[in-house]
Amino acid sequence: MKPFESNRFFSALSVVMIFISSVLLAIWSIKNTIALRNILLISGVVIGLLILKNNRRLTQLIPNRPTFSQFTPLILSACMFIWVLLHFLFFSQDEALQIQELRSTWLRVVQACFIGGVTGLIVGATLNRSKFLWLGIFSSFLYLLFDYIGAHIDSGLFFMPDYYFSSPFGNKINTVLMGNIFIAAICGSSAYTLTQNHIKLHVTTYLYWLAGVIAILFCFTTVIDTRNGIGVALILIGAWFLYIGAIALKHQFDARKFNTKAVFITVIPLLLIIFFIQQHLSINRGWIHFVDDISLAVQIKDVPNWQDIKKYGYPKLSSGEMVYPNNYERAAWATAGIESISQNPLGYGLLEHSLGRVIRQTYPESVIQSSHSAWIDYGLAFGLPGLIFTLGALISILRLATRSLSPNRLIAIWVTMGLLITFTVAEVSSKHAIEILFFCIGLLNTMLLAKSPEKFE
Repeated sequence: MKPFESNRFFSALSVVMIFISSVLLAIWSIKNTIALRNILLISGVVIGLLILKNNRRLTQLIPNRPTFSQFTPLILSACMFIWVLLHFLFFSQDEALQIQELRSTWLRVVQACFIGGVTGLIVGATLNRSKFLWLGIFSSFLYLLFDYIGAHIDSGLFFMPDYYFSSPFGNKINTVLMGNIFIAAICGSSAYTLTQNHIKLHVTTYLYWLAGVIAILFCFTTVIDTRNGIGVALILIGAWFLYIGAIALKHQFDARKFNTKAVFITVIPLLLIIFFIQQHLSINRGWIHFVDDISLAVQIKDVPNWQDIKKYGYPKLSSGEMVYPNNYERAAWATAGIESISQNPLGYGLLEHSLGRVIRQTYPESVIQSSHSAWIDYGLAFGLPGLIFTLGALISILRLATRSLSPNRLIAIWVTMGLLITFTVAEVSSKHAIEILFFCIGLLNTMLLAKSPEKFE
């Protein structure tokens, strides 16, 4: 094949790979899309292999030969996949269900990680390409908003407490995961763009960021009403505000003049934070005695209500008020989950409902299935080795990003922090959530391989 034709073929494959990844991000958390996801995953693997086959073009995407340590996140991911197989072979406690997960979920996880890695090589060459990648998530939230508007017209209600069950995402957690990945990615992308250009206002980038964040925050506060979603989002946006504010302040001191655009760019997100906090508090009353609820919930041996709420009911605080159900359940179940990990350091072997099987060894009356914290459920599934490999992969991305010169380094930092926090406060430890997690690990790892941002457009 002639060089010109080869380059054109490689460019076409690259566009297709970005499109596949963007569509996957759009539908990964949407109900009834498993067949389409499987088709896209298989297609992505095939396209990815064709891209990797073109070694000459790949060397142009990676200016300098990467060292072994630069692939630490992918190496640790591979170790995780090997551990899952070893756990099935030597430590399985439910072979039938575990092999079912191996053939379905874990097969897709490996495919997703590979596709993420190849996509990262492609988008790593320029910051602009990554914007098309995150557009997939934005489109899924636009779909959610259109569906919500239809439900609002039918019911006449602005706030529908149970709408999330019938929404395209099917539950709150899918919304939280995808929304915060988008917010984190846009925070990182816009932070790099604005700081590299001395806080100049790029209207298209800023409006894209603003529209996406407003849509997702509205979904978190009103459409779905999720406290962990709005909490994680505000942490990410707050970090963005502090980072951009510090850079803007330093630039104004250096230039010794007042920059109204810098103030405008940083104040708008601050106003958004204040507005959506007020909106969220007006709907969700779970913050009123949050600390008292948690203090009572961690006393799992003295207060057994968490084991079976239908049987025991919710306990009352010393003030005589009943605990806020969501606060009490999540804190008590998380405490029980941590205790169970210490008693089962190698894990039970199943991504779904390992806590429900392990907890009854100590608390026979317990009927709970999940701790509502993904890292705890993940640790219950594959023990301390699983946590070490997976958390190690994410932490190594942060380490690589702080040392990288890639234009995607801030995206990697924000998205990784978003994943770490979201998986701490939300029950996203099974099926497509793990596929998304390892897709992001592969993506962020290879996005950081580029080392000369001045060469990129």
